[in-house]
Amino acid sequence: MILTVIGALLGLLTAIFLFARDQINDGEVQIVGDLIPPGAPPRVLAIWAHPDDEVTSAGTFAAMTAKGVDLTLVYLTAGEAARDTGYDRTTLAEVRREEARRAGVTLGARRVEVLNWPDGGLAATDPEGPKADLTRILAEVAPSVVITFDDRVGFYGHPDHVRTGVWVRELIEAEPGSVQRLYQATLPRAMIALALKLVSAFRNAYPTDPDRQLPAPSLAVPISGQSGAKRRLLDVHASQSRVMADVQPYYKKLPGWLYYRLFDREYFALAFSAPPGPGRGT
Repeated sequence: MILTVIGALLGLLTAIFLFARDQINDGEVQIVGDLIPPGAPPRVLAIWAHPDDEVTSAGTFAAMTAKGVDLTLVYLTAGEAARDTGYDRTTLAEVRREEARRAGVTLGARRVEVLNWPDGGLAATDPEGPKADLTRILAEVAPSVVITFDDRVGFYGHPDHVRTGVWVRELIEAEPGSVQRLYQATLPRAMIALALKLVSAFRNAYPTDPDRQLPAPSLAVPISGQSGAKRRLLDVHASQSRVMADVQPYYKKLPGWLYYRLFDREYFALAFSAPPGPGRGT
């Protein structure tokens, strides 16, 4: 009798869990194993504004490097303007550079580069300088896939994120070089609605104008198998513990293997696709 009751309770809890997961995710978005086009060199360049921004796509990165993908992480700033960290700006820049390095180790990245553009000041920065740095890195890495922020809202409304997305898209559309796909980190509508309730960054900055909101997802990558790596990454960014607790609500309340079976997909919008040509995959 007791075993029957326990079994029934477990079945009910499983049904509730699966229902919640289905409500959060968009079941109409195509699920793919990774973002590398067929036949393309397995090289990925991820470009962000601040160390810790890679959390948006960390499960995808860990899954790809586990398959041998060559991953490079680039950050335009050292994140020195973050508040309530207990560090002055100079010290914080060094702390976050080290956190970026450790993030690369956690995700299996071959290369991590933190540039020196001003945190919180990208919107007022002459784009020629950052674009020159990114052009150099694009030439050195020769990625087939680039992943970054969208160029409308910057995931939730951060001006640095928006500038990053704008500059990367402009560079690749003007001269794609080796790049076959440009993907922008995004979320489905149900996750955005949940974020607006639970995440202060979204509540404070996400625009109400539909034309300025996140682009609709093109693809989703399952990440439950990379729950350990994504959970460890949150601890790597110890200087940003308050931010991590905000953008990954209740992650400390549940074990990683369970948390990332609920939030078990990362979403991407296809922003650029090179036409097939000599030496390119289809």
